[in-house]
Amino acid sequence: MVNECVGPASAGAGVVPLFSMTGIKKAFGANVVLDGIDFELLPGEIHALVGENGAGKSTCLGLLYGLHQPSAGEMQRNGNPARMDNPSHAQAQGIGCVFQELSLAGSLSVAENIFAGRAPSRFGVVDWPELRRRAEALLAEFDLSINVSRPVDSLPVSTRQIVEIVKAISLNSQILLLDEPTSALTPDEVEALFKVLRKLTSKGIGIVYVSHHMSEIFSIADRISVLRDGKKISTSETAETSQAQVVSEMIGGAHPGDVDRSSDQLGNEVLKVTNLCHSDHFSNVSFSVRSGEILGVAGLLGSRRSEIMRSIVGLLHGHSGNIEIKGETARFASLRDAMCAGVGYVPEERKTEGLFLEAPISSNLTAASLDQHTRFCIVNRRSVREASKRAIAAFSVKTRGPSERIGALSGGNQQKIMLAKWLERRPDLLIIEEPTKGVDVGAKFQIHTELQRRAAEGMAIIVISSDFPELVSLSTRILVVHEGNIMGDLAARDATEDSLLQMAAGLPAAPQTSKSNKGIHP
Repeated sequence: MVNECVGPASAGAGVVPLFSMTGIKKAFGANVVLDGIDFELLPGEIHALVGENGAGKSTCLGLLYGLHQPSAGEMQRNGNPARMDNPSHAQAQGIGCVFQELSLAGSLSVAENIFAGRAPSRFGVVDWPELRRRAEALLAEFDLSINVSRPVDSLPVSTRQIVEIVKAISLNSQILLLDEPTSALTPDEVEALFKVLRKLTSKGIGIVYVSHHMSEIFSIADRISVLRDGKKISTSETAETSQAQVVSEMIGGAHPGDVDRSSDQLGNEVLKVTNLCHSDHFSNVSFSVRSGEILGVAGLLGSRRSEIMRSIVGLLHGHSGNIEIKGETARFASLRDAMCAGVGYVPEERKTEGLFLEAPISSNLTAASLDQHTRFCIVNRRSVREASKRAIAAFSVKTRGPSERIGALSGGNQQKIMLAKWLERRPDLLIIEEPTKGVDVGAKFQIHTELQRRAAEGMAIIVISSDFPELVSLSTRILVVHEGNIMGDLAARDATEDSLLQMAAGLPAAPQTSKSNKGIHP
């Protein structure tokens, strides 16, 4: 994607920043999380704030939005000294924030959510026609046509994201803080969101954009500031830097570049699926995976790719067709049956399906492989502890130790433990959904490297991802799913983002023009 933004005038041209930080420090007790940060946001600018987990991005947003107070340094709003006492105070000064976890009330209408706590009234009663009129007028400013009477939980995730942004703008915000705004969006939904953001900047609104996705940042941002270990490493015009340079600054070393794909010398067939059908979800699905192969599965929201995989591992019943594991017909009644046959499954939703958030790291790590750590039905605590230490070291998990509650870890570190849990079992076939969802570039590279290492050792791996550049970089071969049908089966070396997106939308593949989209795109 090409940056279509018309950047704002530079501060050197006499433009007063909407907000600036100078020499900002923030410590929580003895833990210094920000150390001497300088940052500014100009009118009409999208300024990306990037860094690994723990770099200080969230703390910066918290200072801007009044969730935290600086330990030292100065903040200014429109050139005047400023202090954000709390979020309400920040909103009163024209600062809106949209967090990764949306705060909308699902049972209330779009209009009620946009003007929550501020609905127009007559004689002490909500003026419903006026409420709907105001909501429609606000949406119309961004060429959005949404039924404002619909409950929010009936809308697609992308539309809810836009409603959250419009809600923030309804407070007359001149500054908008966005924390991972595209984490649950498909590529076409990302473009719809970017169209809204460009309209906002055309009105002079400044946006602080936090994301792990480099391709998005280089598409939408005017400037990029890199944080590492609580310090600002650089601020650059987007057109004057590169993804490789930014990633290098984030991780403090050379850009890892492409992860080498698995060798073409593949082993025996581990999984063979023939004419798999489910009346509600998919039909005539056939494919196979060999030892040492990483099969990517691409598809947009609603493509039924997850339903296909859940049928294979015994989590979705009512299907027909044939499934073979290492040449033997298999029909699993449960995930446990699949596990016993040498299949591992890493779900997309780590908080609800993948982890026991209140349990320690050690319990989560060995949950899928307790038989390897027990003798005579008694858990070998030493074995569990050693396995936990190995996983923590192998994935560079930031933790106080195996006994720490896993819910206290960052999302990226939780993701590493969830993958390590299944790798500890050493399955013949590993199926993993959205392996790097919401993780930083360092964690992403570690996860990719470990998957490639396991494939090189002979494991068959299926990766389901909506991050098409990830599939192009990581996979040996890619299946494309559209509405429960296989639209394409191609070697990753022959795939481009455009061709995958075309097939995922149910259209013929776009002509191949360039392979410049390959590589790791966090």
